[in-house]
Amino acid sequence: MTLAERDVLGLFLATAVAVLAGMVLFDLSSLVAIAALPAVCLGIALVWGIARSNRVVILLHLFASVFLVQAVFRIRDYQDKDVDFQVILKIVIWMTVAFAALIHARQWLRILLIPSNFPWILFLLWIAATTVVSPVPAYTAVSVFTVMACVLFSAYLFSSFDEVEIFATIVAAIALFCIISIVVYFAIPEFGHYVYWVNEERFVSPRLAGIAGSANNMALIAAFSLVVIGLYAREFHRINVFFAPLAGLISLIALLMTNSRGPLAGTLIILFIVYMLRWRRLYAAVAMFSVGLLALAIILPKGEAFLFKMVSRSGDVGEITSFTGRTEIWHAVLKLASAEPWMGYGYASSVFVLPQHASEVGFATSHAHNVFLQLLLTTGIIGVALFVVAYITVLIRAAVQRDRIVFAMLLFVLFNGITESSGFTTLANICTFAFAIAVTIPPLIKNRKIHENHPAYQRGLS
Repeated sequence: MTLAERDVLGLFLATAVAVLAGMVLFDLSSLVAIAALPAVCLGIALVWGIARSNRVVILLHLFASVFLVQAVFRIRDYQDKDVDFQVILKIVIWMTVAFAALIHARQWLRILLIPSNFPWILFLLWIAATTVVSPVPAYTAVSVFTVMACVLFSAYLFSSFDEVEIFATIVAAIALFCIISIVVYFAIPEFGHYVYWVNEERFVSPRLAGIAGSANNMALIAAFSLVVIGLYAREFHRINVFFAPLAGLISLIALLMTNSRGPLAGTLIILFIVYMLRWRRLYAAVAMFSVGLLALAIILPKGEAFLFKMVSRSGDVGEITSFTGRTEIWHAVLKLASAEPWMGYGYASSVFVLPQHASEVGFATSHAHNVFLQLLLTTGIIGVALFVVAYITVLIRAAVQRDRIVFAMLLFVLFNGITESSGFTTLANICTFAFAIAVTIPPLIKNRKIHENHPAYQRGLS
């Protein structure tokens, strides 16, 4: 740097200091604008990158979206459904997601508008139509918007970028999510532990909730990461030899700390079905099945009650036979759904309908804890029928193409839909993203042409 250049730089710095000093002395409020300037510039850069479909910007956008839409940064009462900064943040994120998808619609629209996709397109249109019968139409409309934004963003991603990079970004975001959740669990127990309510009394359990809001949500997020790692372990190994083992270990620790049996069992079953139920590995499936039978032969003589107590958190047999109180919810939901059989009460309206009937359930709950009953309650018989047709259509397509990725995503939605409402409760979540991936990821035949020279590409079943 020459002497003249140093003089010019010094002049600029002196001018900046003088301007800042003047603001402090005469107009302190204007400092807010100065402080916000870097954030505004960053936002403009991100929007420009999204508009230009910049690979790095889009993947960073995906990383931030996966992390933030699952995160909860506040504690509030169970019955509190008011719009706060957390809800506004998630809506803004989904708006940016929809913006990214819509401005690049030409890249994915023609791919989606094929006959086999019509059932799930009709399903999405139907849940939007139920807004007219919702007790809170604005809430239903926003929830439907997040689901549609999730599906469209997924369509854009898989039509424009390498799917291995997409899944690696998702796993990295979830790994960071799990790390922060585990740290919060020990650092701020009141926030990181799962909190539940009984007769309007608040209890703190030892289960990990982290920044996911509940132990079940935390478990689903970690389980999804494990499923993806299991499906793409070889591809991730080529990116970085430590990525898959470390991310898998972090996700497994988080999942075990949630003490959620359903997601853990579902993860094991999905990976078992995808990897073991093939002729080349049938011997491994038979061996594992034999070990399972041997374990049952040892346990069952001790009595059925003993077996139930082994898998019960509280040691109470009734916890298992009632699916942790879910049977009471199911009976109440079936009774409520019979009053509005065709259109239901409006998508996502269970958060308003079920608390009003807490006396019939026996306790407060916000959803049906079953994806089919949830859709029956909120979208009626028509919504359930469209979902089933859409699910079966995509499942058949995956079976014909021997596509294990689509098959695994569908199983993830189904298994988590047995005792939870999966991806169709309110705002879109990780299960919604699994559904979006299953219905929008390009056909395997097309991907084989794109990746025919990729030695690690193992998407198809053999």
